[in-house]
Amino acid sequence: MRNMTTLVRKECVENLSASRAVVMFMFVCILMSVYSILLISNTEMSLLDNAHAAYMLATLVLIVSLLIILLLGSDGIAGERERRTLEALLLSPANGCSILASKLFAILFIWLILFGLSLPYLWAIAGNGQNLVPAIIALLVTGTFCMTIVGGISLIISMKFRTVKGAIFTGITIFLLLVSPAILGPSLRNNAIGRFVDAIDPVMGAINTLDSVIIDSQGISFQLFRLGVMLFYAIGVLTSLYYISRKVEL
Repeated sequence: MRNMTTLVRKECVENLSASRAVVMFMFVCILMSVYSILLISNTEMSLLDNAHAAYMLATLVLIVSLLIILLLGSDGIAGERERRTLEALLLSPANGCSILASKLFAILFIWLILFGLSLPYLWAIAGNGQNLVPAIIALLVTGTFCMTIVGGISLIISMKFRTVKGAIFTGITIFLLLVSPAILGPSLRNNAIGRFVDAIDPVMGAINTLDSVIIDSQGISFQLFRLGVMLFYAIGVLTSLYYISRKVEL
């Protein structure tokens, strides 16, 4: 347990002290600031009600955070190999499971920071509306599920590659597959195939949950199936991560 705590602290400190962390957080803040300015200055966007504005911002935060988590996870093991620091980790008292778990916890810690950065913007946009609290809760819950899924997948991919570039390329391909239904738009998904993809895609489940909670004001009973799908994926990824952690190699 002490080794695990030490590893988690080490990974969190490394993620936060790296120059990429400053760039990453600044990028997210600038992106949300630009969106807020467009919402105020653009005539068409300024006509949106608070619920639609909050939904669009929450979806933006979710997708951008997923991309950042993917990049961090892809660097997890492949980056250690490139920097020739993986051997030192493997020679430490910690086992492969502890190493991967600490990296996943550190990734989720970054997600919580990104979520915290989004709160002032959500409050500024939807502070006068009735769905601010449900929007925050829905973003936290669905976002944590999705970050666990994508973070775990990216760590698994990172174990299979010797370079960060290969892991990132493969991870981005999977990321595009997960978010592609959102790019197509609801009109092109309004058929049996589109509804099936929405039902089995965890990222689309998160986006549809945000839509249902923030815009339609639907309660938890309407979200149980989507949350169940996300939980199923999260358990599957964590289980796969546990078994594959026994094969961490240089």
